[in-house]
Amino acid sequence: MVTFPPARRVGLLGLCAFAACTGPVTHIDNPGAHRVFVDGLETDAQELAFRYYGTTRWDAMPTDKAGKPDWKLLPASQQVEQPWPASPWLFPLDLPLELVQRVFSGREDTTAKITLPATPPELLVEPEARPPDLGHFTARAQQARISR
Repeated sequence: MVTFPPARRVGLLGLCAFAACTGPVTHIDNPGAHRVFVDGLETDAQELAFRYYGTTRWDAMPTDKAGKPDWKLLPASQQVEQPWPASPWLFPLDLPLELVQRVFSGREDTTAKITLPATPPELLVEPEARPPDLGHFTARAQQARISR
């Protein structure tokens, strides 16, 4: 049986605790500076600290141009997977397996690239476009208002 001096035991436990302190980071690559919501909460951070393993979702809205909405881009949403380092079904061994994996392969960070799709040309509308028979509708609305 191998025995370690107390100082080495404390050092070994410290290294194990240090390796388990921080989980994987989610990097947010947002070149368009769009409004980004992660799991429903707005964030402008470029890195999100580890929260949980599994699936998270980002939603993004186009940035405004000169205080007006940019209709050339559509809102988008996407899932980001944060994979489990070891199967949770291996309960007594999951932490040691995670520590061993982290020692040999490092921390597996994920990156969420925020890209918004362009609005199809058939859906684009001129900002000052008016229906051709707007005068007819306005007159009809005025008549309905007067008759009340």
